[in-house]
Amino acid sequence: MMTDTLYPILIAAGCMAAVILFARGLKRRDIAPVYALPFTAAGLLLAFILGKAFFLLFNSYQLSFAGLFSFAPSEFSFTGCLVGLVLGVALSALAARRPVPSVLDSFALPCCILAAFVRFAEAFAGDLGLAEMATFGLDEISDGSALAFFPFAVRDQWGQWLLALSTLETIGAVIAAILVIRHDTAGKRVLSVPRKGTLIEPALFMLCAFGLFFETAKISGVVFYYVHIEQLLSALVMLGLLIRLCSRLSRAGRRLPWLPAGLFLLCVALNGFSQYFLDKAWRFSGLFSETVFSWLSSHLEQVCYGVMLLTAVCMLVLYHLSFRKDRADTDPKAKAGESDEA
Repeated sequence: MMTDTLYPILIAAGCMAAVILFARGLKRRDIAPVYALPFTAAGLLLAFILGKAFFLLFNSYQLSFAGLFSFAPSEFSFTGCLVGLVLGVALSALAARRPVPSVLDSFALPCCILAAFVRFAEAFAGDLGLAEMATFGLDEISDGSALAFFPFAVRDQWGQWLLALSTLETIGAVIAAILVIRHDTAGKRVLSVPRKGTLIEPALFMLCAFGLFFETAKISGVVFYYVHIEQLLSALVMLGLLIRLCSRLSRAGRRLPWLPAGLFLLCVALNGFSQYFLDKAWRFSGLFSETVFSWLSSHLEQVCYGVMLLTAVCMLVLYHLSFRKDRADTDPKAKAGESDEA
């Protein structure tokens, strides 16, 4: 009963924290902080609509009047909610005739903090954010082991310890928040200043990147063949953000502006192949010697999840390096430095 109560309390606390931080961010950018509440409310409304829509799109058997208005945590797409939240804030700012880029910059930190609360709350929502250690090819968590404590592990209804991936995703959201703060204060240090309206983009990319990796191992989730639908949605959002970034680099005349997008697609393909190999390894037995295939079979989870983790890290590095190039275009000092070098 306690866990059922904690989930909505944490979500409500996250919304309150987001509104407060949003108001402070708006004030810093000379926008009336009173807009924080209606803009956030509009974002939450669209988050509900898109989160539910993406879930029902792949779970049509739950399409009913009761299903449309169900608040069960497992009946929402996190990525859909994330997209709806940001889109709702942007559209409400546009309707109120406020500067959308400045509003989105102000919402970058609140978005990450709200995502952190939501991810942490998943630990109290059944098996929504949990995984078995065996999924990674590791020994199960037992009483007395190093990970046998909350918030890194949670007992299920049978008393078995499960890995709380939601906690790791919470840490990822906090890292994204720190990244936003670092970019937001770039003008006060030697770093170049981000373009207006782009502060939220690296945060969204990082939130989706953590989901892209961890979603595969979760107990719950909608799976189409061997790919988790939530993982596919995360990849699409990341690709959209990267295309947007590469188009800005192209307009700025940067060298090889579309290379990051090509490498990203390569990482996605490698990630997808790793999941397929994990599910259908026997189909590739003819490509390896008996000794090599025997070793791969006994270390299948470690190898495949290792490759998936590597691809997720590469995606983050690609985006971060490309974003730094884009930011340098807006910094007069960086431009002057480039002219001096030329």
